[in-house]
Amino acid sequence: MLRTAFDGSRRRRIYLFRHGDVSYVDDKGNRVADAKVVPLTDWGREQATLTGKALQKIPFDRAVSSSFPRSMETAELILAGRNIEIEANDHFVEFQGDPAYRAAVTDLNDIAYSFRNAHVPGARYNGGDSFEEVNTRVLAGLEKLIAEPEWDTLALVAHGGINRLVIGWALGTGLATFAAIDQNTACVNVIDFDEAPDTREIRRKTLRALNVTVYDLVKEGNHLLSLEQIATRLKLKEAAL
Repeated sequence: MLRTAFDGSRRRRIYLFRHGDVSYVDDKGNRVADAKVVPLTDWGREQATLTGKALQKIPFDRAVSSSFPRSMETAELILAGRNIEIEANDHFVEFQGDPAYRAAVTDLNDIAYSFRNAHVPGARYNGGDSFEEVNTRVLAGLEKLIAEPEWDTLALVAHGGINRLVIGWALGTGLATFAAIDQNTACVNVIDFDEAPDTREIRRKTLRALNVTVYDLVKEGNHLLSLEQIATRLKLKEAAL
């Protein structure tokens, strides 16, 4: 779908999704050994399906997903029934913490607020990935996609942390606003960017919608932030042991 801004710029759009609900705790109450491979829960599949139905009239002409199973599965459900290839892209895989760090955590506040120091130079996510280095990786992947002019409407399915970086790019704030942005499961964000028709220089970027969840539009059903939800599940599982 071709869009033109008031000043004649080419307006392109990114629909940025977070994957659906997953569980990082197994049936025995243990934290999963490898968070990269967890699948969607039944609720996560329902979330993604509802999101896809709500956006069924959107004319996506490109679809890219983090290569992690939970993101690919979400993309397949959102885009079900469309004749569109979903491209797995490692630029958009989620932050990885140090397993030894996570296993040693006794204060679940460290899980619930893992992103609180993302803006601090040298900060790392749960003793693992550097926020700055992941930001560089994500922006490189995003710039490569934008440099390919064939698409106008992109579906990009990633993760809570990765989405925050893309939104920081749109706002021009980088890591400064990282901790202040929440991303619920199966949410959608809408980002427009305008290119000069002759040079393709980006003239402006606009965040049109943020953290929209079609299954709970105004977050009435949940007051917890996304990482607080994970910490709460861990707390409940540990209490039940």
